[in-house]
Amino acid sequence: MTGSGGNTEMRWQALPNAPHASSRTDDLWFVDAQRGWAVNSNGHILHTADGGDSWQRQASIFRAYLRCIGFADDRRGWVGTLDASQRLLHTPDGGVTWSTVTGLPAAAPPAICGLSVVNERVAYGSGTNEPGLPTGVIKTVDGGATWTAQAMGEHATLLVDVYFRDQRRGWVVGGKAPDDVADPDRDDVLPVVLATEDGGATWENRLAAIAGELRKGEWGWKIQFVTEDLGYVSLEAMDDAAILKTEDGGRTWTRLPVADPQNNANLEGIGFVDEHLGWVGGWGDAQFEGGFTSETSDGGATWQDANSVGKFLNRFRFIHEPELVGYASGDTIYKYAPAPAGGEVERAAPPQFTRTRLPVRIPVDVPADAGRVRVDLWDRFGRHLATPADLTSPPPGAQEVAWSGETESGRAPHGGIVIARVTIDDDAESRTLLVED
Repeated sequence: MTGSGGNTEMRWQALPNAPHASSRTDDLWFVDAQRGWAVNSNGHILHTADGGDSWQRQASIFRAYLRCIGFADDRRGWVGTLDASQRLLHTPDGGVTWSTVTGLPAAAPPAICGLSVVNERVAYGSGTNEPGLPTGVIKTVDGGATWTAQAMGEHATLLVDVYFRDQRRGWVVGGKAPDDVADPDRDDVLPVVLATEDGGATWENRLAAIAGELRKGEWGWKIQFVTEDLGYVSLEAMDDAAILKTEDGGRTWTRLPVADPQNNANLEGIGFVDEHLGWVGGWGDAQFEGGFTSETSDGGATWQDANSVGKFLNRFRFIHEPELVGYASGDTIYKYAPAPAGGEVERAAPPQFTRTRLPVRIPVDVPADAGRVRVDLWDRFGRHLATPADLTSPPPGAQEVAWSGETESGRAPHGGIVIARVTIDDDAESRTLLVED
């Protein structure tokens, strides 16, 4: 789809040299139009210094599912993961080296799903997107030297994304189940947009006034402010599509259905360039297979199919100076820029969903000099399920790793969407499996 950037025709294009994760690139962050970073389901942290024309892999993170990324400047940044033992990673040198942040407070959530970097000293993180696990917000005001944390169980059953305009004023989005539900799951929650005016000391649910208009079984996923007054939140639900919109700086919100011809649902990514033009994307349907994208040109009142923009989108980022450019992460990385003179750029293939049954058999081709082979499995929301293989000095050749479906927590065999990552030494590849009962 196209849009207007002054008198220049703007268009989304798949970056031809962007790495293609077999599942998804979950997040990206740019400090300017040229320099940015991304994280994907292969466990890779990636960097570009030329506006996405080329990418360098800076790190491969064992076991952890990488969910979010944020930078204070071109040197200091953080990655949030869904692994409690290394939930927050830090780089002091632009991504050349990464280390686990230690000493996080007891109230810190066990997973960091969202990051908001305000300036070189102030940053916030939020999590976790898993009913049954603690929710919380972490904060640093000294560039990451120390962190504080606030437990958020009173306000939210699950938390995903966070955005702070300055050190004191911000929002975090997710969902809250009724207090009388003993063991809540996603079907029990209503969306929440929690606002603070005092740096997280107190919070208020800004959706309380429209609780009767909200749908049970949906929750806030991503938040974006276009201007000081205009902001949007994507609402994730398996079989319905809607967003939230504010025009008064986040004090009040309106729920807007996303009704396009293809019946897009299961939304995650949301991005607007101005008060009119914007997009939503995500998994596309309850089966996590469609990857649909929708476009609005009237601020969210009406929508049309826009799958040419990108597939399986989870995050949009826009830079407005010195000129407008946008990036989006999904099955690959996309860029919003003046339309190329040569026409369409060839797009990467969408993620391949392999249908299988239990027990799952995962092929592994072990090279002769491999020192370690590991297979990890996550569910569709990034909860770690099992490690059916972790071998040192494995025998070379084509092999299969079997998984019965039993999870590390001892739960019953697990079906549905499963992300499988095969790591051989410092290289990794993920694939998405649809495990049928």
